[in-house]
Amino acid sequence: MLPGQYSRLIDRLTSPAGDGRRFLWIAIAVGLFLRLAILWQTPALGTEIVDEQQYSQLGDSILAGDGLAWAPGQPTSIRPPLYPALLATIWSVAGPRNLQVVRVFQILLALATMAVVYLLGARIYNQRTGRYAAAAVWLYPSLAFFNFLILTETLFTFLLLTFVLLTVMLVQAPRAWVALLCGISLGFAALTRSVLWPVPLVLCPLLAALVRAPIARRVVLPLIVLAGYAIVVAPWAIRNTRLQGVVTFVDTMSGINLRMGNYEHTPEDRMWDAVALRGKESWVYGLTSDQPGEPMTEGRKEKWAQRKALEYMRQHPAITLRRSMIKFADFWGLEREFVAGVAQGLYTPPLWFQIVASLAIVCANVLVVTTGVAGMWLAAPEDRRMQMLLLLPIVVIVGAHTIVFGHSRYHLPLIPILAIYGAALTQVRVPALGLSPRPVRLGAILAVAALAAIWIREVALVEGHRIGELLHRLS
Repeated sequence: MLPGQYSRLIDRLTSPAGDGRRFLWIAIAVGLFLRLAILWQTPALGTEIVDEQQYSQLGDSILAGDGLAWAPGQPTSIRPPLYPALLATIWSVAGPRNLQVVRVFQILLALATMAVVYLLGARIYNQRTGRYAAAAVWLYPSLAFFNFLILTETLFTFLLLTFVLLTVMLVQAPRAWVALLCGISLGFAALTRSVLWPVPLVLCPLLAALVRAPIARRVVLPLIVLAGYAIVVAPWAIRNTRLQGVVTFVDTMSGINLRMGNYEHTPEDRMWDAVALRGKESWVYGLTSDQPGEPMTEGRKEKWAQRKALEYMRQHPAITLRRSMIKFADFWGLEREFVAGVAQGLYTPPLWFQIVASLAIVCANVLVVTTGVAGMWLAAPEDRRMQMLLLLPIVVIVGAHTIVFGHSRYHLPLIPILAIYGAALTQVRVPALGLSPRPVRLGAILAVAALAAIWIREVALVEGHRIGELLHRLS
């Protein structure tokens, strides 16, 4: 959050007039109560997921003074560094492996994210839209669930939304300090999840086109954004490149993930499960024979995997297209992390909580995504520049996961943007919807129909047996 933004936010929320104020305060109270109640029940909850365990291990290493490493003398670039560094910082104050303090911090970060969503919605639409969107994000069950996991979702969502807010501020009122903070926030977001590291290649030309200012400022401001980004990312990229012996910007997972999602043995269902394949079906099969005698760093392994994946995609365009459609569907699939965790025995809440939470997750997912996607068409901002800025992270993140492999977990950081569109849609009167241009109405109908088809396919063909197993377990 920017200096001065918190005070203006409080002023707006406590002013004597304004639609949606009471709703927002009720939502804040309910969401905070639920989080504190869950926090009270999770002191013994550990790191149940492999990703959680790896982030914790890397955080321990940083805390011990070994840097991002698996052990002393074993530095790595496999993960982006910011989240493990955050864990190490918290643990340096609260004590090693104090997971509850991390969860408290993530709850506060979620509260800050809600504030950013409010400011974003108010700037692009109006205060009422901002309040409804902020309430929806704060109460969104899956986002609340991830506050209690030692994963990047909460931090990345905050940084992504802060970056979007700063781009909006920069386009609405071009200032050098906003441009600098915009680049810095993008850099921090990229060091949390590497999917964003190429964004400056698109963002800087886009800003030059969207900013309304003399030509000199339209050139200088994107360069300041790029400088802010480089200040954050360049030192880490230099460290990685020296360590790996090849150019490595943020991490060494990108090419590996691309390979797992694009080779002859990629599973048609749950493509990310390629990591579990062994022998000749493993994504790494052929590595040593292709590069005999070369020192095999993580970076060189990633470049090999990236090259092999691109070769396979060029040689099999029809398979690649079909898989991309499946990946796109997986990306927008129903949020199943909690249900899957219960089914696997990772989480053992009371039966009533399992049922209520599972239903709440599915209903909220369907409601926010459908209204958000419809709102993109039917409630687009009057300033079309704002539409482009809201769609930029959606296009980048969805596009990347459509090529690599999709998972419903990866769409969570986009939920706040969809919530803003959905809140804006609620402000449009029904007669006005009928006056929308026919192509716009048709686009909204087709987009929602595509989502429905994705979810029906998932339930009927992919998740049917898992849901049956869960119901059997619950009975």
